[in-house]
Amino acid sequence: MKSTTDKAISRPAEGINTGNIINVCYSSDQNYAKYMALSMATVLNTKAPDDNIHFYILDGGISDKDKQKILNLKRIAPCEITFITVDKDKFKNFPLEHTKSLTLSTYYRLLLPDFLPHVDKVIYFDCDIEARGSLKDLYNTEISLYPLAMAEDIDADFHCKRLNLNSYYNAGMLLLNLQKLREEKFTEKLFDFIEENSEKLYQHDQDVLNLYFKNQIKELDPKWNYNKHFTHTSSFMKNVKTAQVIHYLGGKWGFILMNCPLFLKTGYKLEFTKLYIKSVIKFIVSQIFQVRNADNRTQKEITILGFTFYINKKQKAKEE
Repeated sequence: MKSTTDKAISRPAEGINTGNIINVCYSSDQNYAKYMALSMATVLNTKAPDDNIHFYILDGGISDKDKQKILNLKRIAPCEITFITVDKDKFKNFPLEHTKSLTLSTYYRLLLPDFLPHVDKVIYFDCDIEARGSLKDLYNTEISLYPLAMAEDIDADFHCKRLNLNSYYNAGMLLLNLQKLREEKFTEKLFDFIEENSEKLYQHDQDVLNLYFKNQIKELDPKWNYNKHFTHTSSFMKNVKTAQVIHYLGGKWGFILMNCPLFLKTGYKLEFTKLYIKSVIKFIVSQIFQVRNADNRTQKEITILGFTFYINKKQKAKEE
């Protein structure tokens, strides 16, 4: 497994206590670097004074300029940041069908036991994750008997039926027992497993984890991965108050809206300001007019000025 760690940029930041480290990992390419930076900023902005964060970044092609912006996040709070170069060729045969938004970097988390051979436990965050408090309780969750811990996915019922599972979890936030994963030789078996099940992997790495570790996943409190659609505004605002980690499934625009003016501290002021203006417009439009799949997935739910209508998909297809 080819991976290199840039030790020159992973020295302890001034003022950090190197004991009691909370390891937090991200995976990104150039396209998602600014969103990752914002997510990291939320971790630093809401951490407890004695939380000592060590960020590990699986680098799928982040520019040196953007790496420097990310390193400058230490101005928010002392932390350690280590970039790990990923050999993308290792993942070239991994399936990416059924999606237009994901890149191969979504699979990088699956090889974390190899990428971090010196680390026994790590929290993994997607780039559209907002931390709203200390991660200490999450990190200290007892998982010695489990390979990983996850929170339930918003569409768990649908995916359980699709994959014939009893439970289904969201992979945007993971608490990984890397020591146990190495003991079970997970990464050695991974490539054959993906090849054998490629036709089932509509949710890619998330499906891999749910299928491979069926009945072996420790379920976490939903507050550690509140994976709700931001467009469901009333429900979102009602339940978000108790969430410690929020996963913005409804789009990056919700993530940006809810974290203004924090994005001004990321080094991406101009980029996020432009995105913020677009996000405000999109949010206003979404409150006037919304179209989404209804809960039963056989209907379209259309909301106009607060009034909701349903259109049967099959009936519509016949009419057309």
